[in-house]
Amino acid sequence: MNSKGFTLIELIVVIVILGILAATAAPKFINLKAEAQTSTLEGVKATMQGAAALLHTKSLVKGNQKQPTGTINIGDGGGFSNNGEIFVRYGYPFAKLSDWQRLIKLDDNFSYLVVNSTSENTLIIYRSENAQPTSFDDPCMLYYQVASDENSLPTFTLNECV
Repeated sequence: MNSKGFTLIELIVVIVILGILAATAAPKFINLKAEAQTSTLEGVKATMQGAAALLHTKSLVKGNQKQPTGTINIGDGGGFSNNGEIFVRYGYPFAKLSDWQRLIKLDDNFSYLVVNSTSENTLIIYRSENAQPTSFDDPCMLYYQVASDENSLPTFTLNECV
């Protein structure tokens, strides 16, 4: 009898090979953790952009949006030293850690790093579970750089998680 088809052993071998391929290849294609971390940083970025825009609006009302340094009162008391004042550069917040912690509230899943701390030019926010960034090209971080002059905007740069 000449029947054309696959034997049971051939079918089992094919199923085993497909199972091995699925077990090794699927995790590489389905990396939901990195996408979820990137999405949370995108939310932080949007929150920071909104806070900076609101602060800039207050700066426009006060009239100090063209000055390299100034302050805006956000009405929160701000502790003992600054009585609710936030330091601004051309109407946008400095990259001062204590000011940003008052502007936005983040949980313990995020850590902060200030670069060029004498002029407070750059604030980095990264996932606490990741290593502290050592360059602006490191993955899974967001960094804020202050406005360089009255005709420029601050920059919010997000490096996606991998």
